Amino acid sequence: MRSMTAYAYIYKRKDSRTLQLTLRSLNFKYLDISVRNLPAESILLEEKIKKEIKKRVSRGKIEAYVFLKQLPEQEVQIEEKALAKYIFQAKKLAKKYNLKADLSISDFLNLPHVVSWKEKKGIEENLILPALREGMDKLLEFKKREGRAIEQEISKNLRKLDYNIGQIKKSKPRIKKAENNKEDIEEEISLISFYTKKLEKDITSRKTISMGKTIDFLTQEILRELNAASSKTKDKIPSALIVEAKTYIERIREQAQNIE
Repeated sequence: MRSMTAYAYIYKRKDSRTLQLTLRSLNFKYLDISVRNLPAESILLEEKIKKEIKKRVSRGKIEAYVFLKQLPEQEVQIEEKALAKYIFQAKKLAKKYNLKADLSISDFLNLPHVVSWKEKKGIEENLILPALREGMDKLLEFKKREGRAIEQEISKNLRKLDYNIGQIKKSKPRIKKAENNKEDIEEEISLISFYTKKLEKDITSRKTISMGKTIDFLTQEILRELNAASSKTKDKIPSALIVEAKTYIERIREQAQNIE
């Protein structure tokens, strides 16, 4: 079981680049991924980031903030065509005027248009994507840790619900006697027991994908049967027990809203 709320931060440095990556996961019914702070020309990289996240998360609002700082860095570029022209002209003049062509490459490097300096540009995927994978590891660990706490709360309310349903079952003879068997809630109680056992089984299965949707569905069904049972019985004791059972189910449903 994984919580939908989580946070992760990664800092990386490589050569002249520093990267700060923040991942935040929030409650959301579906999967919604947004990547912030990437330059407009990095559309392809943004899609790769989203694809990487989608591989590992099934539900929630995921926000990825990419802060990349690149220090000014230049690379040398030799303009070989310009250099060849200078060498050709130098040899031509040496031959024409019978001069010694005692030249080295260093003699040409300071001449115009031979050497140019270009600033390195672009965002390196090999820095961002590995950092993202590391960040997702941290995010999922956070989600699992929070999920364990939610699981404990749900299990606690399930135990109370089980006890409560047991008390309702004990009150059935009283209900039948009071209502002369006209409106028996046997079917509703059986279905509630079935859904409750299914809920307990799913929670202890360690399943991580779509657990929130599963719990939400089962609690809706239990609530439906409780409402049906409540409308049938007029006896105060089982009615009070049903109201109490609804309280536990509502708590579980509320906790399920934060499960992936």
